[in-house]
Amino acid sequence: MTIKEFKDIIPKICKADTCNLPEVWDSKNPTMGHCAIVSLLAQELFGGTIIRVSLESTLYEKLKSHYFNIIDGVEYDFTLDQFESNPYLNKERHVKNREDILSNLNTKRRYDFLKNRFEEAYLDK
Repeated sequence: MTIKEFKDIIPKICKADTCNLPEVWDSKNPTMGHCAIVSLLAQELFGGTIIRVSLESTLYEKLKSHYFNIIDGVEYDFTLDQFESNPYLNKERHVKNREDILSNLNTKRRYDFLKNRFEEAYLDK
């Protein structure tokens, strides 16, 4: 699988049951609330580093933070399309490890759902 193929798949597998804020999830903005688990899945497939930025004092502070990947030295944000504009251009970046992100039981549950949906739809064919 290529990074482009992965990017094309993500909006198709993000649903309310995998959203961090399922009560506001909308099929018109499918990646909203999915950044942490999409970043985990991307890292599992392509390696690299997961970066976290705070969304405090932005239009998106209800989401609290945002995650994206650095793969082979290139920044990839597979859920940036959830925002009207990039809310973290001038925000401090922090490297996060998988274990820390998955220590949140809700995030772990949502990640497992997303990973299973991805595998069933795209890897078993």
